[in-house]
Amino acid sequence: MGTEEQNPSSPVDSGLSSPVHLLAAHLAVLVAVIHVTLGLYNWVRWASAGFLIPRDLRWPLFVFSGVVLVVGLLLAAQGRYRRPLYVGGILLMAVYVVGYFAWHATGHRPLLLFGEGATHAGPLVPFLLDHLFAGPVKFLAIVSEVTLAVLLAYLLVREDR
Repeated sequence: MGTEEQNPSSPVDSGLSSPVHLLAAHLAVLVAVIHVTLGLYNWVRWASAGFLIPRDLRWPLFVFSGVVLVVGLLLAAQGRYRRPLYVGGILLMAVYVVGYFAWHATGHRPLLLFGEGATHAGPLVPFLLDHLFAGPVKFLAIVSEVTLAVLLAYLLVREDR
């Protein structure tokens, strides 16, 4: 018995996505749900106060980017445009992570980098750690975004052109 029999019911031979693809898809859904939920919740709060376009532009951008993430996931699941979608996903995750810390570091400016903001003083590492562990949703979002970016980079390198 020098050769192993192939089991047609094994996940590897069944045509199902690899575990890396499945984990990346689950993380993409999680990140999208977090951003759409936070975006809609806060946008509705602004709208209930009479502002259709909120002063804090993060909320419409969260909703839009979360929907874009789901559309990209659906296209990737069909096997279409995977490499450009991986690159786009990596860039979006970088925008989320860098944007989160930059927004806090620049003083919570209402128009992202413009407008009046508070000032933060102190060492960088404690500042970053304080904001990383600011709450369970924020921590889950950052960890999910970073992990998704790493998985997408792995898939980008690993898959054939």
